[in-house]
Amino acid sequence: MAQGRPSKWASVNIKQTIWLDKTGISIVVWDKGKTKRQGTLVVSIGGLRWYPYKGKKPSQLIKWNKLNAD
Repeated sequence: MAQGRPSKWASVNIKQTIWLDKTGISIVVWDKGKTKRQGTLVVSIGGLRWYPYKGKKPSQLIKWNKLNAD
């Protein structure tokens, strides 16, 4: 994993069942002032994927097994 201070983080507590399909759920991430869009986080059955805003390449898929190992 990267060293230093994280630039993005999320915490979610869900008390209901959410059904994920292959495409997953897209979450749009904005900066603290909600003035600049940072990117989109896709949560799917395969894991997590981050798409930076303005057409940059998506990050690699981070599988759930790797997240549980850290």
